[in-house]
Amino acid sequence: MKLSPRLTSYFLWNSTDFFKTAEQFNILTEKFLSPSLVVWFDMIGNPLIMLAVALYTKKLPSILSVLGILKTLQVWYEWYEYKCVKERVIEWKEIVNAAGGPYISTNDTNYMSYVYADGIQRLFNNQMRHQLHPSRPTAAKSRSPPP
Repeated sequence: MKLSPRLTSYFLWNSTDFFKTAEQFNILTEKFLSPSLVVWFDMIGNPLIMLAVALYTKKLPSILSVLGILKTLQVWYEWYEYKCVKERVIEWKEIVNAAGGPYISTNDTNYMSYVYADGIQRLFNNQMRHQLHPSRPTAAKSRSPPP
């Protein structure tokens, strides 16, 4: 199967370990898909309280407040990372579906990112095989018809 130049450029810029990305997506999805009260408090409540206290007391934040700010920044970074990884998995889904996949299936929606990682890995391997051996015929084409 000959892949489009757009897909070739996609693989040039995004040739990462697709299964590690799928694992990262599952971990972050578990944290942010149905976030607990603690996550919401770390992202929104804690910074608002610290800002209100700083404005009320007209003092700089204490060292404990700075640690809270660092925790808030960490949670927001993970949320941003989740959004980026989620977009990457959605791209995989579109690419794999356009190529006639997915090639494996699962009944558990938690593992769909692995299904798309498998599909994109197969397309990547196929593309690399064509890059290394462009004139090499495939097994189906090399057979001659029976006499």
